[in-house]
Amino acid sequence: MMNIFLKKPSVEVIMKKYLIGIVIPLFLISYLIPIQAAEYPTKPITIIITVAPGGSNDIQSRAFASLAQKILKQPLVVLNKPAASGMLALTQAAQAPPDGYTLITSSMSELCVYEWELINNRKPGFSLDDFVSIGAFTVSPLIIAVPANSPWNTIEDLIRDAKASPGKYAYASGGINRIAHINTELFAKALGLKFRHVPYSGGGPAVTAIVGGHEDFAAVTPSSSVPLIKGRKLKALAILGDTRSKFLPDVPSLKEKGIDAGLPQIVGLGVPKKTPTPIVNKLRAVVKQVCDDKSFQSIIENQGDEVRHVPGEQFAKIQKEASQKVARLFKIMMEEKK
Repeated sequence: MMNIFLKKPSVEVIMKKYLIGIVIPLFLISYLIPIQAAEYPTKPITIIITVAPGGSNDIQSRAFASLAQKILKQPLVVLNKPAASGMLALTQAAQAPPDGYTLITSSMSELCVYEWELINNRKPGFSLDDFVSIGAFTVSPLIIAVPANSPWNTIEDLIRDAKASPGKYAYASGGINRIAHINTELFAKALGLKFRHVPYSGGGPAVTAIVGGHEDFAAVTPSSSVPLIKGRKLKALAILGDTRSKFLPDVPSLKEKGIDAGLPQIVGLGVPKKTPTPIVNKLRAVVKQVCDDKSFQSIIENQGDEVRHVPGEQFAKIQKEASQKVARLFKIMMEEKK
């Protein structure tokens, strides 16, 4: 027979059990995460790349992976996912377990596509807040280039004639809403200029069009244009951004001309949010080590790009500011179409 006179546990006992049930798991988590981070990584790491094999960003990302795996002493398995302009790659990375075993490299090109999706009310499967920035390792400052026989010898020449004849001159790009297109539109909007946009199927065909004089100018990458500029098949008028190019030190930047336009084509690394802080810090240290490596610098510079280490928090700030700038541009472009 049940003893109905059994003493009920006191509030103090109940609270003790409750606190034990909370404190012990929290203690174990706080104790185990540093241990896991110290041992990390214990298995191969997947690094997702948002572009197809062979392009500039792919070469940079693979160069990073080849050196990072030596530092981490585990293989970095490269996975190219260029579909939907990198949106599927970013979605997969955002949804991966936050354990440090899925990394993603991306650039400002994907940010442009992301903002275009948002302005058209097509919500991607991720947001920028779904990632923790590890840091950037390369930069490719775009160059405003013209045919060798162009009458323009300075950026002031181009601006003067464009102001005098709105809509007369055409620029080439490697595709709609890609980095060259967006940078040129930012340049045009900053000065109130109007150009005709002629998109090509990639950066290579766009450069060929400029060399052949089919269009008046283009924003081109260093890797595709510096040899042509030095070979006098193209002329460089300005660097789109804040600083001069290491490979074209005599070409002024737009910033020094007082023009605040341009989006830095930076390639960097991210991980899913909620990745443990000790693992994030370990990966951030790896990015710095890779950037300081002479062999990495040689690989990147041989293709005409520059190694530039941007710490994680600073890279996140750059991305946020760029996102806001591109969003404003797209809003203006959408209103102009109405």
